[in-house]
Amino acid sequence: FTFEVSPMTQALIGVSYSKKFNVPNYLYVQDLWPENVEVVAGITNPLIIKPISRMVNYINKNCTKIFATSPSFVKEIQKRVEDKEKVLYLPQYAEDFYRPLPRKPVPEIPQDDRFKIIFTGNIGKAQGLDILPKTAELLKGEDVVFVIVGDGRYREEFEKEIRDRGVEDMFILIPRQPAERIPELLAACDAAFLSFMDTPLFEKTIPAKLQSYMACGMPIIASASGETERIIKEANCGVCSPIGDEDVLAEEVKYFMIIIDKKALSHNACSYCEHFFDKKSFLNELEEMIK
Repeated sequence: FTFEVSPMTQALIGVSYSKKFNVPNYLYVQDLWPENVEVVAGITNPLIIKPISRMVNYINKNCTKIFATSPSFVKEIQKRVEDKEKVLYLPQYAEDFYRPLPRKPVPEIPQDDRFKIIFTGNIGKAQGLDILPKTAELLKGEDVVFVIVGDGRYREEFEKEIRDRGVEDMFILIPRQPAERIPELLAACDAAFLSFMDTPLFEKTIPAKLQSYMACGMPIIASASGETERIIKEANCGVCSPIGDEDVLAEEVKYFMIIIDKKALSHNACSYCEHFFDKKSFLNELEEMIK
């Protein structure tokens, strides 16, 4: 059983082992390759991408079953295999420590009257966070602050954009934290933010961050499309604006602050997560699929 986050080359070990000992080989795809290499790493040279694509086809061919984290991933992988039935949807679960907590002060976040929108996780180009300084500029004068928890290759550039747009007072930047601390930081805020850069790959992706937010009962404000937008709408747990459109996002934030019943959204997020992203259900389903 190979848990495939990048790089996919690790799955070659599973193929080799299963061939040598004549045992079933299962692959759980978190990152879609070679698309992930092209979008996240920015590598588009055919001399690199074509061999990677052949490697992916070889791995897929030599898997007994392939599990994928979104229905869109399933469709993309099925294009690469003869036996379509061996590719199955298996959504990620939220870890048990992600749960709703009572609101209480934390040292990093002032407990004033401002509406607090929190983002947690990697700060990279793929996350599309460049939309936030633009949105903050449109929301000047509103009682709103963006709490950013994490680190990454884009952080320095992100901080520069905040300074260039003169919205430093609308951001609280917190270094990367242990995952177990995230629920209490979320509980100190009013909504959680999720975004992507505008590429077909991320339309097909269900990020683990979404499950974590929902498990903690967070109403969600997103700049996303595809699978993420589908789940937010199905769960009725927040609002979703087009990727990269800061004007619509700013209006969604204003609407969210004034009108939306955030308690109902919180309840909806928890209920949907318990039904579709429960850890025990995941393990039971995985066991049945392997049987």
